[in-house]
This record gives sequence, C-alpha cells and structure tokens, in this order.
Amino acid sequence: MVNRYWNHFFSRGLVEPEDDLRVSNPPANPELLDALAADFIASGFDLKHLVRTICTSQAYGLSSLPNEFNQGDRQNFARFYPRRLPAEVLLDAIDVVTGTTEPFNGLPRGFRATQLPDEGFDSYFLEVFGRPKRESVCECERTAEANLSQRLHLLNSGDIESKLLNSSGRISKLVEDQRPDAEKVEELYRLCFGRVPSGDEREVCLAHLAKRRAESKLRLGFEDLVWTLMNSKEFMFNK
Repeated sequence: MVNRYWNHFFSRGLVEPEDDLRVSNPPANPELLDALAADFIASGFDLKHLVRTICTSQAYGLSSLPNEFNQGDRQNFARFYPRRLPAEVLLDAIDVVTGTTEPFNGLPRGFRATQLPDEGFDSYFLEVFGRPKRESVCECERTAEANLSQRLHLLNSGDIESKLLNSSGRISKLVEDQRPDAEKVEELYRLCFGRVPSGDEREVCLAHLAKRRAESKLRLGFEDLVWTLMNSKEFMFNK
C-alpha cells in the first residue's frame, strides 16, 4: 500500500513496477520504504496520515526542473518527475475551465468523473487517457503514458469543441462580462494553472483578444485562449 501511494504521487514507485515486490526487484531506497511502512503501521493504517506524510516530504516539494546534478536521475527521486493528470481528474479539470459538465448515462447532471463508482460508464475520453478496465487487481492497469490519440482528442475532437462552444459555459459568460480583458485572462490562468500570468503571457493574451475584438470575433478569441491553455503541458501535468 505504501509503495502504491508513493507511485501515485511520484509517478514511480520505490519498487517499480509498483506491484512487483520480490527479492530480485529491490526498492530504489529500502530504508525509506521500511520507514514509511513502519510509520503507516504505527498510525493504525491511517491513509490520510500516509498521504500527509508523503505530500509534506522534502522529496515531494522538489522542483521538476533538472539541474546539473540530477538531470540524469530516473529512479532516486533527486527531483520531482512530472506526471500527467489521471484521466478522471483531467476530464473534471476541463469541465471546470469550460464551465460545462460531462454527461454520464444513468447519473444526475453534474456528476464528476472522479465520483464514478466503477468503469461501467462509457467515456471515450477516460478510455483514451488510461482509465483502467479493472480486469485485474494490479494497479499497473492504469497508464499515464502519452499517445497520439490523446493529443488528437484534445486538439480537434467534437467533445472538446462542444465544451468550448457551449452557450451556457464559461466562454459565453466571459464574452458577456464587462470586466477588463486583463482580469478575465488572470481568472483563466488561476483556473488552469493556479497562478497569475507572467508579463509576457498577459501581453500575448491581451493582444490576441484585442485582435479578435477588432474583427468582431471576441468569442473566438476566448475560445482560442481556453483551448490553448488546456492543451499546455502545465495544465495536463503535475510538475
């Protein structure tokens, strides 16, 4: 359990693959694995305590940007390894940014992908982004590997386009909003990245919106902006 949770937060287990625990496949850091296991047992198998321990660790707080000392590291956790958001989390994040909800057959409107009880709800998005089919108990069924189908789906699928064009979604509200464009751009950056845009980013976004406004295509300008932010690595990856 400790190794699975470590893999969840670091995209790589102390033992890798995460369920392949055997003598001939030793952990990258045996002392750390033993210490986490002992602490987990001492806490009464408290999963919240385990999550708190991992997420407040120095290792989890390391930058994902490599330096001259850890550039080649792939297993010792000398830096944070970027990992793509899980399929359900990514779909919910897109819904939040676009102000839309994904429909799931048999469930009330507004039900989130992360609330789905099992894999019995059809969703091409979740399948293409690696949702496990739960045909076995192995955590390795879930995949975070990138592929061409994922990129094409985000770039030009009808599902994503419909969220951008939704008449009651966030883009429609931004077009009608009387606030300055700079405030709207900042709102989108906070939603997508949890930060304000840099000076250069703000300048590029405002210039594009101004261009579209002059062409009487302001809505298209916001669609371009939201689409671009959602397709960025910063949006799709924990870094």
